[in-house]
Amino acid sequence: MASAKNKDSNARFLDASEEPHQVLLPIRGYAKEPLLSLEEAIKPVDDQLDDLDIMVDTAKQNSKKPVDGLTRDESAAIHLYTMQWEEPNVSLYTVLNRKLRSERREPLKPWFRYLKLVLTALFKLPSLKAVVWRGVLGNLSDQYDDDVVWWGFSSCTESVDAMEQFIGKSGVRTLFNIECINGKAIRAHSHYKKENEILLLPGTYLRVVGKWSPAKDLYIIHLRETPAPRPYLELPFTPTPSAITVSAGPITTMETKVTQKQAIATEKSLSSAAMTVVSVKPKSKCYFFILL
Repeated sequence: MASAKNKDSNARFLDASEEPHQVLLPIRGYAKEPLLSLEEAIKPVDDQLDDLDIMVDTAKQNSKKPVDGLTRDESAAIHLYTMQWEEPNVSLYTVLNRKLRSERREPLKPWFRYLKLVLTALFKLPSLKAVVWRGVLGNLSDQYDDDVVWWGFSSCTESVDAMEQFIGKSGVRTLFNIECINGKAIRAHSHYKKENEILLLPGTYLRVVGKWSPAKDLYIIHLRETPAPRPYLELPFTPTPSAITVSAGPITTMETKVTQKQAIATEKSLSSAAMTVVSVKPKSKCYFFILL
């Protein structure tokens, strides 16, 4: 069984039980913010996170040579999201996801500048169609009978072996087997390269395809990402025929360019209703033979 320490260090992969089972107001308003350096973008939430200056500096130092066409600050914003504070319940990803999952949108406003930066970075990355895994301790089968929206950032992995390491081999467990169409592979920008993390964006709309229990205390829920009936997350930029330059306000800022090709690709990926996905056979033992 995975140790408590190991589970704590991978807590963001195991927090699906924190998702509200209701439709919330869309996540919007942040796109109007200027695109800033990470230091400036995170400043409005300085009072919500301990040792933030140390964490930001670490993220920036580890992002000196960004890839995927990201700026250093954009890459560092993703890096910061994946970082683990001494206690997982005070890590940035925990605090931010708590705000994203709240019925009240007002407490999310101090996070708008960081959301602008990190979502601009994530939308620059290619959208990944893949079968990914997420888990949670306990049995959530009865809570998944209809379409759902996951409002927080959802950390997943393509490897069921890795998820087994996160969630353990015993006790009551639920595994989510997800056919995603807009996953973001963030390994190159993560603080934990070995996790090969696939991130689902806030407002991801999921259809329940099937549920089954292949073994005692183990439950599988098969989900398929589907275009939402309406946008639950606004785009961090407005696609235009020419390259978009997002520039600064009166305080220390940075510039980035989103090309027409990137913008159109993202828009098509989010709006397409006919997607080819990997078929998942509920009875196939290949997905969970390691877990039995």
